[in-house]
Amino acid sequence: MMMYNRFLQGTVALSFLAGCATSPASPAPVVASAPQTPAAPVYELSDIVNVRAEAIDALLGPATLSRKEGAGEYRRYSLSQCTLIVILYPDDTGAQRAAHAEATAKISGEEKPDVRACLAAG
Repeated sequence: MMMYNRFLQGTVALSFLAGCATSPASPAPVVASAPQTPAAPVYELSDIVNVRAEAIDALLGPATLSRKEGAGEYRRYSLSQCTLIVILYPDDTGAQRAAHAEATAKISGEEKPDVRACLAAG
């Protein structure tokens, strides 16, 4: 009988302990995130093309390289994601204006970036 009582006490104690055990955590509910709107572009092509040289320098800072070629001028600007090449030619008044802009990779051999993406990143 004594053996039976100890068995019964052990069984009862285990039942109480089992009640204290935590149940497996249920997975956290999945919350759908709202679609993020893309950040506004830092610069746009219209900020550069057909704009006077002084205004481009005021916007982008001084060119990292500038070279006169006949009546035109080649300028290179270092942006966060790329290098911007701007070709300037004099307008009817003689003021240098950007006739062309294109993006190149910052590191030789990397893929040439899209000029709009380059300007948008700033």
